[in-house]
Amino acid sequence: MGLRDQAAADLVTILEDTTGFGWPITVTDPSGTTAALTGFSADIGRLIDAQTGVPVAARVISVALPIASLTATSLTKNADGLAIPAAIPDATSKPWLVAFADTAGKSYTAKVAEAHPDRTLGIVTLLLDLYHS
Repeated sequence: MGLRDQAAADLVTILEDTTGFGWPITVTDPSGTTAALTGFSADIGRLIDAQTGVPVAARVISVALPIASLTATSLTKNADGLAIPAAIPDATSKPWLVAFADTAGKSYTAKVAEAHPDRTLGIVTLLLDLYHS
């Protein structure tokens, strides 16, 4: 196994390690099919403005999931045969949804605003917006 293959395998192990940083995340596709996965979640409230370097208040919610775990589910597949969530910009269509709880136990449901797959290591990072049905 080459170093790149080892890095991809290690990434899945790290993301799905429930004794480490792995966190329960539920993904629901536009058809309503749901999959329970484990990955990283983040919900932060401060960013650095890239143009000014000044900290600004802004909520950024994201999750990171192994592509292999998404592909192994029955979630809707894309043209590549992968179940990688995508943003659905049409407000009249059902979006991909992601649900998870924070460390205090408060649950959140968010819709996928952006999907950033890294097919080299087999991870997708989803930027999310809070969702109210």
